Amino acid sequence: MSCQNSISDKVEFICENGNKKITIEIENGMDFLTYNKPSKTNFVVTNIDPVNLRIAGPGITILGTNKDKTAMQTEIKVTTNYLENDTLNIKVWYDNEDSQKVCEFKIAVNKAE
Repeated sequence: MSCQNSISDKVEFICENGNKKITIEIENGMDFLTYNKPSKTNFVVTNIDPVNLRIAGPGITILGTNKDKTAMQTEIKVTTNYLENDTLNIKVWYDNEDSQKVCEFKIAVNKAE
């Protein structure tokens, strides 16, 4: 399983395992979150049922799946001084045939300007 946070100049959040893939897309188009500001975030899936995703991390609220069932929609709001190193760690579990797989993502969190 490969998880990568960097491709070219734009940071991307992708985890792949064979034909299964999870991509995190922050709706404001940024590649970071801002403390105390809610950000709509989609966990876009390929060959995975988004209803069965388990997502864990501070400040994450599950909003449900999109209408075509290709993503789990969330809102993430991290409060100031909650994280030790300005990096939000997110774990996502999904079913892979007869086992559970986990993807780990690290997203930078910036202070508001």
